[in-house]
Amino acid sequence: MGFYNKYICMGDAPQAAVREWKGEYAYLLKKLTFFWGGKRLVLKNPSNTGRIKLLLEMFPDARFIHICRNPYTLFPSMVKFMVKVLPRYCVQNPIEKRKMEEIILDVYAALYKKYLAEKSLIPDGNLVEVRYEDFIERPLDELEKIYNALNLGGFEENKNIFKEYLTAQSGIETSKYKLDKEIKERIYGSWKFVFDAFGYRQ
Repeated sequence: MGFYNKYICMGDAPQAAVREWKGEYAYLLKKLTFFWGGKRLVLKNPSNTGRIKLLLEMFPDARFIHICRNPYTLFPSMVKFMVKVLPRYCVQNPIEKRKMEEIILDVYAALYKKYLAEKSLIPDGNLVEVRYEDFIERPLDELEKIYNALNLGGFEENKNIFKEYLTAQSGIETSKYKLDKEIKERIYGSWKFVFDAFGYRQ
């Protein structure tokens, strides 16, 4: 896990490793583009939050949708995911939960320091930032905001399709979390700059 995390933001990665990553990633995206007949790709990859500069070097006109989420709900959601997923990829026993929490706190902080430092490199009109909470509450409005901000076109023509999909997903409920004082202090202590950057309350 430590080896993988070192390459999320690529900050200290050797140049040879960065070149290799660029080549492999471009190859993957070319294959996907070919498979989908040249359609625009929409990629959901949280690790790319810390790779804005690298991505712009590869794709200068790439468009970015950034979805921020209240750290007090994001953190337990990430822990829940890792507790479920990590043991499936371990030959040995997975790391204990407290250590996993510390790694999540550290990696997220590194990702967002990099994102906040590099997002100004994105050309005007190629970045839209959305709150997860707003998207859950008003998905169609937020989707229209994304289409308009990035000048994608096609929203009105597909509006009814979006509505049908949202109706089909309406039974899904997001998880609710209760955090004790100690874990809230740890989250705020590590991620205060994220609270400040996106206007979330302590």
